[in-house]
Amino acid sequence: MMKRSLFIILFLVTGVSKAQEFTTYMEDGGWCWYQDPRAVIKNEKLIIGGLSGESGDVKVSVYDLEANNNLGTVVLNKNFQADDHDVPAFHVRPDGSLLAVYAKHGKERIHYYRISSSKDYLRWGEEKQFVHDYESKVKGGVTYMNLYSMKNEGLLYNFFRDGPNYNPAFITSSDHGETWGNETHFISDGLGSRNRPYVRYLQRDDNTIGVSFTEAHPRKYGNSLYYADFRNGTFYNVDGTKIKDLSEGPLTPSESEKIYQGSAIRRKGGHGASAENSAWTCAIEKDKKSRPHIGYTRYVSNGDHRYRLASWNGKKWVDREIAFAGKCLYTNESSYTGLLALDPEDPRNVFISTDVDPNTGKDLGGTHEIYSAKVKEKDDITSIKWKAITSNSKFKNIRPIVVYGEGYKVLLWLGDGHWNTFVDYKVNVKGLVLKRS
Repeated sequence: MMKRSLFIILFLVTGVSKAQEFTTYMEDGGWCWYQDPRAVIKNEKLIIGGLSGESGDVKVSVYDLEANNNLGTVVLNKNFQADDHDVPAFHVRPDGSLLAVYAKHGKERIHYYRISSSKDYLRWGEEKQFVHDYESKVKGGVTYMNLYSMKNEGLLYNFFRDGPNYNPAFITSSDHGETWGNETHFISDGLGSRNRPYVRYLQRDDNTIGVSFTEAHPRKYGNSLYYADFRNGTFYNVDGTKIKDLSEGPLTPSESEKIYQGSAIRRKGGHGASAENSAWTCAIEKDKKSRPHIGYTRYVSNGDHRYRLASWNGKKWVDREIAFAGKCLYTNESSYTGLLALDPEDPRNVFISTDVDPNTGKDLGGTHEIYSAKVKEKDDITSIKWKAITSNSKFKNIRPIVVYGEGYKVLLWLGDGHWNTFVDYKVNVKGLVLKRS
């Protein structure tokens, strides 16, 4: 059975005071932040994907939001790989069933997938595979599953990082995940070497996918931050001006709209530090006018990261620093932070994880806690008032996400255990309901 915390908070993000309990929605389930959707709401059920840090099991937990009751957890693939990059992404199919797609962290050229019952999300059909036909001399496999659809094309897209060049690519399905094909190179790093653009995807409307991305891993390059829309096989700037057709080749950073200028330093060192002034995208949502808002991190040093928010207001990007993100989670991955999340209903509501005072950067002597604030267009780090959601925690509270659907809104994060590296962790998915139907 899931455990319900005795810790009670007063939650103020919407201006309405509510006493809430923290709930454990999944035990022993972690995630990375370049796969989505990691959780969905359907038929008043909260369905969460996770990856066990102990066994490597690919897991799905189901929580009845109406009855306020845990329905259980099912394992989609036992002993798959103990690596938080392997968490499944979900797609809600027209009949109400769910598709889950997952892959090992660059070890295989295989996408694994299963489809649930439309009435019981703890019942899943047999596991299937899509195997890439890369040239045998090419090493490396796929990772980072992201499922988004194009209604007018009748296609479901699975965006991922491919094996041959570490660049974002996609495959498509015309039957909501029963079969797959049409692998296409989507974004190129443009640096003339084998680098890794990191991408967050946004279902901006039924026929448009927004993409926020960087050139490379921040330990290799002083990333800038870019944005483009993709629809009907064509890339556009956020204001609708055409960039080019995908048939002309993958999108490169130099062709895209630059939101933030990084240092562009090519760092030759290995693990342990990152390139000065490098950006890393970590969250993206749209407001009620379908305008994108992008949350990202900026690396100053291993002990000093910053959270930034870039918002398109219909005329220009408003980009500002909003909080101190604190120290890296561990030195070997020096740009890893606790991360931030944006409210899908109103991206002005921001949730962050940090181990310092988010307003001043002062070390509070504790661990990563979750904070919230409403960030308006004219706000920056000097004017935002962050409110603590968690406090005095024994373990890190990291990687928040907000799940919204059917009138429900749930804040989730990882906590209640150790998180040492992406292959050495045991955490629970915790959270609270922000809004009920």
